[in-house]
Amino acid sequence: ECTSSNGEDSCDSNMDTIRMPSDVPTGPPLKLRAIPSSDSAILRWDPPAEKDQNGVITEYLIKYQLSSDSSSQMTRTVGAVTQLSLDNLMTGVTYNFTVAAINSNGTG
Repeated sequence: ECTSSNGEDSCDSNMDTIRMPSDVPTGPPLKLRAIPSSDSAILRWDPPAEKDQNGVITEYLIKYQLSSDSSSQMTRTVGAVTQLSLDNLMTGVTYNFTVAAINSNGTG
């Protein structure tokens, strides 16, 4: 007996379709770069490698903080864009930036 994905008996086809479960992104966004100006920075990145996306990337989570103060961490979530301008940053200090990809299963 042959059964297809719609439950009907059929031995005429040698093809069936299944949907595999997906997971959170397993790889980070690539090529993160920060371009500073007077009191702002433009962040740019590339999406994770296709094999690491595990579905459609819907948002990105950006975390940034003063290098000298881990308690100063701020977060921003943006849509499926690969650029963000952060304004009103303190001048004369160093910031650390991280970006994580988000899909329908969560943050990777």
